[in-house]
Amino acid sequence: MKTLDRAGKLDIGPAEHGKNMKPNLITEAARLQKLAGLRLTEAKSREELAAELAAAFKKGPAATRAFLDSEDGMSDIVRTDLLLNPQTDGSMSDDTVNVGSAQGPAMEFKPTQSEIDLMKSVSWPLGSAKNLIDAINSGPVAQGIVTSGNLIIDGHHRWSGAISIGGDKSGISGTDVNWPGQNTQEKLAAAQIAIAATLGPGKSIPSQSKPFKTNIMGANAEAISKMIMNNINKQTDANAPGALLNDKMIKDLVAGEISGADTVYDWLGGKPFEDNSSNKGYKLRLAIAKKIGENLAALPKNPDAPERKDMPQFDPSVGGPKINSVTGMLKGKSKGDYNVAAPFTAKESVNKRLDSMLKESFIKIK
Repeated sequence: MKTLDRAGKLDIGPAEHGKNMKPNLITEAARLQKLAGLRLTEAKSREELAAELAAAFKKGPAATRAFLDSEDGMSDIVRTDLLLNPQTDGSMSDDTVNVGSAQGPAMEFKPTQSEIDLMKSVSWPLGSAKNLIDAINSGPVAQGIVTSGNLIIDGHHRWSGAISIGGDKSGISGTDVNWPGQNTQEKLAAAQIAIAATLGPGKSIPSQSKPFKTNIMGANAEAISKMIMNNINKQTDANAPGALLNDKMIKDLVAGEISGADTVYDWLGGKPFEDNSSNKGYKLRLAIAKKIGENLAALPKNPDAPERKDMPQFDPSVGGPKINSVTGMLKGKSKGDYNVAAPFTAKESVNKRLDSMLKESFIKIK
């Protein structure tokens, strides 16, 4: 029986009190969780979504991209509430990155993707005699590379392009971004999360899944040399000054009609033909192809590198943000910075928040 007490409050009889109290508490807790932004659905709380994201982060970029592309992963709770609030995860430093300069021998760095396209690596230096001579004379040093420690994050084809000409004498220069994470997998997962935070709710993570036809990762020197020879006189890169090892380039070098031709022969270890021999052009092309094949076959490997489709895409042409716009949000802990590394919420603080709201609610009921 329900009656009103002297103060006019609803009084629940003793028989119903014990029976109804537990269901009422559960209902009230769910209501308060929704009001507090802690529940996305009846089944998943903010804390549960944070745990799912943390688990994906630990597995690497493939699992992270899969979660971020799910309905839960594209929600306001994940993309805004979790990823734009690093101050609520219980750590004041886990999401901050240090950005500095990167430079050193190219062979001391490792790739973070499992595919590298030969044509994107060599089409520029092999597009004209002048380009090849300039590349040899420059060291060469790959410019604008983004690293994280000894890992190449962005600029893989400039890195491999430098090594294709310079081998162990080549270098890199660029920016070092100390992405959060203990290994390749976690650092790339953090990069995927930063992309998601930049894109916002409802946006899928950009991906390039089409494999390279001339992938050099894992290929030996002979296979790489054959790839080059099979593409002679083809415009393998629209931005290159000419087709690959084109006729004019080879003619200029064979005839010595361009300044610096001897630089190419020194690089090759001498002329690959006798002055009175035939097929000079073919022999020169083959010597260049073999030299580059040997250099690229020695590219450092990284067994933890993910498939191309799971690589972070800091490329606006495929829907990704520019890397500078992302790293700018990770240099401090001011409002708006990104939450890119586990944990994504502090369990203790969430529970305290809920307990506090429950207590306030019951005080009002009394």
